[in-house]
Amino acid sequence: MDNREKFLLEVHKLHLRMEAITQKYDIRGEVVNIMLTGMVDYDEMGEPVLKAVYSLDVDNEDLLQEAFDFLHFSYSFPEEEEKITENNWYKGILAELGIDPPSMN
Repeated sequence: MDNREKFLLEVHKLHLRMEAITQKYDIRGEVVNIMLTGMVDYDEMGEPVLKAVYSLDVDNEDLLQEAFDFLHFSYSFPEEEEKITENNWYKGILAELGIDPPSMN
């Protein structure tokens, strides 16, 4: 068993532990648990393939979609943050000086 397989096996044990904690506190149905842990590997053709362990504890499809929406809108892409920072680098300096930055609208 290589390190990647050992890693995924250990992560799988963590996922099982999370399920056990949910059962221990008898809160199944109240908990939304979506865990996906994996790594990119490559198939025989050199194409990227996700090798992953996942667990899912969601009562219905609407709640699942709401969780996906939450993840999507909560995630900030580093490239976008970089652009925002590059375009607004001066605003922090102006604010420290007590000057309102000019509006670009």
